[in-house]
Amino acid sequence: ISNLLHLEKIADFPQNRTYAQTNLMKQYYENENFSDAVKYAQVVLNDAKVDDRIKLDAQLFIARSAIKTNNEAEAKKAYAALQLTATGALAAEATYYEAYFKNKENKFEASNEVVQTLAFQYSGYKYYASKGLLLMAKNFKAIDDNFNAKVILESLISNFSQFPDVVEDAKIELASLKEEAAKTNSSIQN
Repeated sequence: ISNLLHLEKIADFPQNRTYAQTNLMKQYYENENFSDAVKYAQVVLNDAKVDDRIKLDAQLFIARSAIKTNNEAEAKKAYAALQLTATGALAAEATYYEAYFKNKENKFEASNEVVQTLAFQYSGYKYYASKGLLLMAKNFKAIDDNFNAKVILESLISNFSQFPDVVEDAKIELASLKEEAAKTNSSIQN
């Protein structure tokens, strides 16, 4: 970081300054210094001569930093901007967060529609597809469709062992679902 800061300060060529700024953005993010990561991402976004790919990275660092710092309003705005131009894995991530924010706003049906788009358009990106399915199960649970929630959660647990964080969340949700069902139905055992 100190070398990049020095390069930013002494760079004679704009490309060298841009190189320093983009790498400072990445380094600050990796070191969990999210405020400086966002600061440099904004610098990169405001530079008219920066390549669009680099601007996508800057937008991504803003969105991810906002998620890490629980600034959901900023994250929603950043992911929406990212969704306009992103492709591939970045588009899958941005689409997942669109569904996530709809869920947070209690728009469960709309969230499920976005998850379906995620599954249809970005099925090759298994991590966000699995997170989307977990979100869909939570949406079904919220609208009292426990049958579909249970089916999805069991499927996640069985089929996505490569994503232990998703499987763990699915197990927690399934246990919660069974606990709620046991309160009203004595035939269900935890």
